[in-house]
This record gives sequence, structure tokens and C-alpha cells, in this order.
Amino acid sequence: MEEECLWGKGHKKAVENLLSAVLRSNTAVLLGPRRVGKTSVVSVMAEKLRRKRGYHYVYFNFSRFIGSRAISIADIEPKRTSLKMVTTSKSYKISFRGVSVEVRKTSIEEFSRDFSTLVRVLSQNAKLGVLIFDEAQVLARLKNLDFRGLLQEITDSYPNISLVFTGSMPGMLVEYLNPSAEKPNFMRSAEIFALPRWSIEEGRGYLIEGFRSYGIKVTNELELSRAVEELGGIPGFIAHYGVTAVNLVRTGKDPEEALPVALEESRGYALEEWKKDIEAFLNVYNSRVYLGVLRVLAEAYPSALRGAEIYRRLKTLGLAPTRVQHVYKYLETLEKAGFIRSSERRYWIEDPLLREAVKRFNLS
Repeated sequence: MEEECLWGKGHKKAVENLLSAVLRSNTAVLLGPRRVGKTSVVSVMAEKLRRKRGYHYVYFNFSRFIGSRAISIADIEPKRTSLKMVTTSKSYKISFRGVSVEVRKTSIEEFSRDFSTLVRVLSQNAKLGVLIFDEAQVLARLKNLDFRGLLQEITDSYPNISLVFTGSMPGMLVEYLNPSAEKPNFMRSAEIFALPRWSIEEGRGYLIEGFRSYGIKVTNELELSRAVEELGGIPGFIAHYGVTAVNLVRTGKDPEEALPVALEESRGYALEEWKKDIEAFLNVYNSRVYLGVLRVLAEAYPSALRGAEIYRRLKTLGLAPTRVQHVYKYLETLEKAGFIRSSERRYWIEDPLLREAVKRFNLS
């Protein structure tokens, strides 16, 4: 949560971008793949905000519900706040300046009314209040309540309350927040930012600095560059690699021997995490055609394929939809989920370990 612990120019710039957006009372959206550091960025932003007198935040994290087919109002509970908070199984209570608001989770009506009261009281008692929703695309699967109505009420009625959303499934999040251009809503003033992966230089610098802090000197910087590249520039996987290498050195391994062993272990960890992401996606979008499309694109890389080419290869796998036009629906959903990219109607999988994880799935 401390800015000095944040690495990478893109990540530090994202903190400033988010902070500037909320100080202008605009809605802010931060997009990027899982483990790229979105939670760290919003946490640093929230901590900077907290240090301003009269500024407060409430942080909701939905990452554990990725892959859930539905969530309930009981799952909309703050995980962190700059205010005093007490939680129970049926409600949570937030207190500030001698005022307490209880948000009950026992019925849709009570929850909606109490949540509106919470926002009103926050607005009345804070110079600026910020509501942060991490992995907010999950809200699209909220049962029996369209949460966007409450969000619309906030932006319409409380100019000193700002909203921040993050999402690892960028297209799905943006579509949920702003379903059509013909119906302008609370997204009309939104500022959208993309959080980049680390470049090879940034990842290598992070590792060198990290090893130095543990008193470990690494002379083979090419090995570090290879690790950053093979791990796809994802900060979470690179951090795992660094910690693994440190632990190996602590058990007596020479640093130069520890690095390739750590990379192999971290590759395995990353592959398992990508596998979980694919399984979570398939749990919601229950069709083997998606897996077939991913397999075709993984095996075709570095070539990027058109829809008709993908359809022909799906037929050989026995996974083709009824018509070739239907392929584009699957491609659109996979792109919104952040698994594939496209340019000029050609599609590919960018991340090297995601391609490898896809190839390990059983298509039958």
C-alpha cells in the first residue's frame, strides 16, 4: 500500500491517473490481466487519499468470485476502508464522525436502502469519498439486483463521491458498466486506463533490486531477462520467481544455480494459475467451443488467424459451431475476457504461458 514499494513507471503513472480522476469526481476504470498489479495500484491510490484530511475510501474485492455463475448481496461487503468497520454474517457497520450506518444483507430491499444511506452519510461527512470495486465485472452476475442503479444514483446525486472499478476481463467490465452508446449513464465521464505488463528492462530491474535487498548478487542478467520474457511480463509471476530464487539461495544454492530452478518452479505456478483462469471462464461460459478456439489459436501462433481459418480447424477437432458466422461470437467473448487479441479481423493469443496452458487442456 506504500508508493515506494510499487515498481514500474506504468504502475506509478496509473496511481497518479486514478488519483487525478477521483479528485475531479470522475469515474475511473483500471483494466489489465490478472496478477498485473491492479490491486496494488488501487491500494496505493487509496492510501494516498486516506492521508488527506477528510478524504475516505471503501474498498470491495470480488476476485474470489471470478468463475462464480452468480453472487448475492451478501458478497458485497467491504474488505478494507479508511473508516471504522465492524462486520457480521448478516450486515456490516461503518462509523465516522460519531455516525454509524449498518448495511443489512438479509433482503434486497434492506440492502439497497442501507447502501444508499451509507453513501449519503459518507457524502455528508467527507470532503471526498471513493468507492473502489476490484474485479467489478463480477457484479454482472449479481442475483436479483442490477447494481448499476445504485451506481447511477451515486453519480447523479453525490458530486463528492467517486467510483473506481478494476477488471481483468476488460470487454466484459466495460460492457457491463456502459451497455450501449444510446443510453449514457454514470460512465459518461469515466476515465479508462490500461495497466501494462512490465517490460523486460523493468522486470529485470525489479529482480536486481529485490535480490540486492536480500544481499544476493546476480551477475547473469540475461537469465533474469529470460525469466521476465517467459513469464509474460506479469508482475505477480515475476515476484513469485524472485521470492522462489531467494528461498533457494537461503537453503544453500548458489544464485546462478538457483535462477533456472526458480524459473521452472514459477513457470509451473503460472501455468497452474492460467489453468484456473480458463476453468473459471468455462464454468461461466459452459461450452467446449471456447476451449477449441483457444487451442486452435495457441497452436497457430505466431500466425494470427481469421475467423474462417479458425472454423476450418475447429471442424477437424469436432468442435465447430453450426455456422462459420457463429465463430465470431466466441471470439468476441474471448477477447472481452482478455484471453485473445485481434487486429484487422485476425486473432491470436499473446501470452506465452497462456498458450502453453491451453495446449495442456483435454479437449474431449
